[in-house]
Amino acid sequence: MTAVRPSVFALLTVCSLATAVASAQVGRYNPDEVRAHHKQAAAASTSPTANASSAFPNATRVSPELEATKSGGKVLNEVVALYQAKQYPEAIQKAEALASVSTNAYERSFAYQLAGTAAADAGDKDKAATDFKLAVDSNGLNNDEHYQVMYNLAVMQYQTQHPADALATIDRLMTETTRKTPEYLGLKAGALAQLHRVAEAAPIFEQIHAADPGNNQALMNAVAAYQQANQPDKANALLAGAQGAGGLKDAAQYRSLYVGYLNDNKPKQALAVIDEGLAKGVIQPSPDLAKAYSVIAQDAYASGDAATAITMYGKAAPMAADGEPALNLARVLWNEKRFDEAHAAAKQALQKGVRDTADAKKLAGQKGN
Repeated sequence: MTAVRPSVFALLTVCSLATAVASAQVGRYNPDEVRAHHKQAAAASTSPTANASSAFPNATRVSPELEATKSGGKVLNEVVALYQAKQYPEAIQKAEALASVSTNAYERSFAYQLAGTAAADAGDKDKAATDFKLAVDSNGLNNDEHYQVMYNLAVMQYQTQHPADALATIDRLMTETTRKTPEYLGLKAGALAQLHRVAEAAPIFEQIHAADPGNNQALMNAVAAYQQANQPDKANALLAGAQGAGGLKDAAQYRSLYVGYLNDNKPKQALAVIDEGLAKGVIQPSPDLAKAYSVIAQDAYASGDAATAITMYGKAAPMAADGEPALNLARVLWNEKRFDEAHAAAKQALQKGVRDTADAKKLAGQKGN
């Protein structure tokens, strides 16, 4: 009988980039900050203490310490009550009505902030983005509130698929505050990824993970970004480093590393990762793992290592979704003149289903001499 070759498996797919800040929360206003029943400040203060801020002490913006008028503060308190009662449309309408007529920068900014928060809670992210931008542009809040609203704006721009706007906003925020928190950096990296600038996003995600090795989302986003930027060596190095530090915690992370090794033609390293994951109980037998074993078997057979190919196809066959690994096992066994074993493997392949039934039937029915 003519020797037959195992069929070729396509390389396994790598992990995809997760949504970096899909669950980012919009910062809420502080009801105690509604400065009702006070007179409007004549103008923004320029005193040395005006820039004092517990959250942004090094901000380049001079913090205006403005207050609401008595009438404006009354309306703002009414808006707060509507918001707290979850009467979002009414809260938005009253807040925007005040903002449209008030000449007080604080009242306008705070009203738009309330309207944006209500819109976000109501699920209208486009409306929220519009109102948060108006709050920032009105420039009437102190630095702590102003920059929280600016962050809210960036989040809404990102979540409404306006990454260029989100990137501009978050860059402005980091420049003016001289702060680069993990939240800010993550949002910037997410916007860059949305803009398909993954080569720029990857090192930012890596930076976030380096500062917080327990941040697995940052790790996997860095890995996916490096893979998409066609820099698999960097992705594999990150995962290998995490593995060495005991930082691989779930099956997806182990899979990303062994798939990365397979796609980089490093089957021995891939198998070592699989064995570790199985030993820890993190990886479980599955059709997907069967594909990985089949790739290792295919590589081994191509390099003349029939023994490893037989072992790997033998591992893949019982957990595969179909009979293709069993059929490849039968082919290799036949070529190695292990005819009875080839016969049994071909029968197993037919039971699970294969594309080439004719070849499987031939191997199942053929007897060696």
